[in-house]
Amino acid sequence: MVKIIPIMLFFIGICLGKTQFTDRQIAIMVPKYFARDHHSPKITRTRVYAENGKKVFHLEIKVNRNRFEGEIDYTIGAMASLCQYTNRPFDKFVVIIHPEGRNVKAEILEAKARCTIDYFVNKKVKYDRWVKKCTEIKKL
Repeated sequence: MVKIIPIMLFFIGICLGKTQFTDRQIAIMVPKYFARDHHSPKITRTRVYAENGKKVFHLEIKVNRNRFEGEIDYTIGAMASLCQYTNRPFDKFVVIIHPEGRNVKAEILEAKARCTIDYFVNKKVKYDRWVKKCTEIKKL
């Protein structure tokens, strides 16, 4: 009987455990995630790095002028969906938006990862609060 309890706990841990991925695996998954939707923006760069002791997930995208906001929302939502499964959580998401138009400057969107996951995945945060408290958009 005593030997059965550790074995049962082991199998319960396996069944209830959430799948965990490395940073490299997440970076490899990004193009596949975007390829399944033909309305997704084109990814030009994917990076995972540390900045001031914070873990950063960085994507660069090319966006169409007509679907600008939708493509940004799709990108940050995809980052939140993928990053909920990392071994060590990200602290910040960075999206650099390169518009296809010549006269429009690139923008950078920085978002707090935990708050963004709470908005897109867990639905715990309202849109207005997410925009005000969790995101910052700057021109490059």
